[in-house]
Amino acid sequence: MGFFDSYFGSSTKYSKTEYPLSAEKIKELVSRYKVQSLDSTEELLVEEIVTARRRGDGKISLFQIYEVLTKLKNQNKISQVDRDGLMKVFGKTLK
Repeated sequence: MGFFDSYFGSSTKYSKTEYPLSAEKIKELVSRYKVQSLDSTEELLVEEIVTARRRGDGKISLFQIYEVLTKLKNQNKISQVDRDGLMKVFGKTLK
């Protein structure tokens, strides 16, 4: 793992296969009960961004989720702990 991988994370481990994911399911997954490090503002922001990132057919890949979460992390809107926790939750769901 290189310097940039440790700072930005490695996106190569996330699948680009798209899966259907409803807005309701996203709301369920992006919950402070599932990712306890999230506060209510972060929770709503992540719900909005991930929902907006889906294609017109309601599909999204883990890679696309990782990209939007990393962008939020780099903008200091969520922490690395938040991003990693969310990726675990989404990873268990999108298999």
